[in-house]
Amino acid sequence: MADNPHHKSPGEYSSKGAAGAVLGYLFAGIVVWGFLGWLAGEFLGLPTGIGIAVGMMLGAAGAIYLIMKRLSA
Repeated sequence: MADNPHHKSPGEYSSKGAAGAVLGYLFAGIVVWGFLGWLAGEFLGLPTGIGIAVGMMLGAAGAIYLIMKRLSA
């Protein structure tokens, strides 16, 4: 794949591609883990919003970890 000028190794992204990746990871992490937190809160009988808040924080933290791992040079 060395002949392909469009092939980029990990860590080499255009600013537009990197911005899209960052927003995608953050949005997906917060939404998916927020939903899982809601499910866990319903299952465990937690007060309204506690499971969602914890899930969203875990999702954001996980997304930031993935962003740092993927985009680090």
